[in-house]
Amino acid sequence: MWLNPDQMNSLLYWDNPRDSGVACGSVLVCLLAVRYISLISVIGNLSLALVTATMSFRIYKSVLAAVNKTQEGHPFKQFLDIDVTLPAEKVAEITDGLFNKLNGILGKLKSVLLVENVVESIKFSLAMYLLTYIGALMNGLTIVTLAWVAVFSLPRVYRDNQKQIDEAILPLKSKLEDLQAKLQSALPASIVGKKEE
Repeated sequence: MWLNPDQMNSLLYWDNPRDSGVACGSVLVCLLAVRYISLISVIGNLSLALVTATMSFRIYKSVLAAVNKTQEGHPFKQFLDIDVTLPAEKVAEITDGLFNKLNGILGKLKSVLLVENVVESIKFSLAMYLLTYIGALMNGLTIVTLAWVAVFSLPRVYRDNQKQIDEAILPLKSKLEDLQAKLQSALPASIVGKKEE
């Protein structure tokens, strides 16, 4: 039931287009449906469509077996045998990882909001200022939809064009590091948050 890193990479890099298309398309359809219809209606309609399709297929297979006088058994037998229970150790592992990340984010937020390092606080302020513009342009669901499309498209685009992308980003990265170094050297150590050694 759980995807291992190889399976996740296979999905994101479109190694098997059918599986990637199903994973990407089904969530994308749900996100677009939720944009125009309430979440409860989307869940109800998708569940009803799924039950109707599976029930129709089961009836079709039963009638076909009766006409052909064969004993094929349940058409979804292979899916009924799949274990869908969540292993307790896996849930505990995910929960521990989630809380470790949450604690790291809270520590970083405390550091930024209480201005432990001025440069980091300024970068955070600029990011939040840009976020207000993004919020004025689109809502959260649009951002989630764009992020979902990016998750399924950017890894493959980067892998296919890695050399050109790295060559284009390298000058920007070095200029950003130079600017950050100049800012930190221009500010006193007591403001930047560096400890005297």
